[in-house]
Amino acid sequence: MRIGTVDLPERLDRAHYFRELSYLELPLLHAGPQRPATIAKWAEVAPKGSLGLVAPFVLTHRHAPKGPKLWDHGEATGDFRDSPPGRVALAKLREAVDQLGASCAVFRSPSLFASSAANRDRLRAFFGELATAEAVGTERVWVPDGLWDPRTAITFAKEIGVTCAFDPLVRDPGQPPEVYYDLEVDSLYLRISGLGRSGPIRNERQEDLVMLLEHYEGLPITIAFDSPAQWQDAKNLKKLLGPDSNEETET
Repeated sequence: MRIGTVDLPERLDRAHYFRELSYLELPLLHAGPQRPATIAKWAEVAPKGSLGLVAPFVLTHRHAPKGPKLWDHGEATGDFRDSPPGRVALAKLREAVDQLGASCAVFRSPSLFASSAANRDRLRAFFGELATAEAVGTERVWVPDGLWDPRTAITFAKEIGVTCAFDPLVRDPGQPPEVYYDLEVDSLYLRISGLGRSGPIRNERQEDLVMLLEHYEGLPITIAFDSPAQWQDAKNLKKLLGPDSNEETET
């Protein structure tokens, strides 16, 4: 089991982070390419298997994020389409996966990327022909847009051979925590949003999460907090699970 956050919390030293937590969803290559020295510094501090690298935006998003040096992009890039700039970025992602020993590559859907038939066909082609398991070199995690029903997205992800990230604490009113106890999956990637709270996630909600984790004991599980109090939330979960909650990573 790996526990961590989405991106490095502000004003937190990297070495301190990995003394406390065992996973980090890192957008190192999302905006643009990085100097070899930058990747080498991450390789020095992050244990093997502790990083999930966010895929370059040129593969997943039409609109570029802010950044000093962006991937080459244009009208034909993004939205899980095949393009020459995307292939260049994918090759760089694979190099970083190998150098950092990343446990997964995270492909974030753009906003409003709905569950239409056309988008499903595009995802099938993208993960089946371009960002294949062989091309990426590690587990592929897909983060669907909020327009997708979670269970539908999880079923579709299994169909195309990738892991679907979802938030088990976000449920329809009246749905019990057990709603996710019958998933037919080989691994779990839980991305916890915090339900719009400004402070730490309540203890009873964390306990719901612990119950889910215990139900799927034996599966590879990654928990990445994207909540406002993500650092504290991740440490609170680790404390609830006990001293053996963080799997030892390779050095």
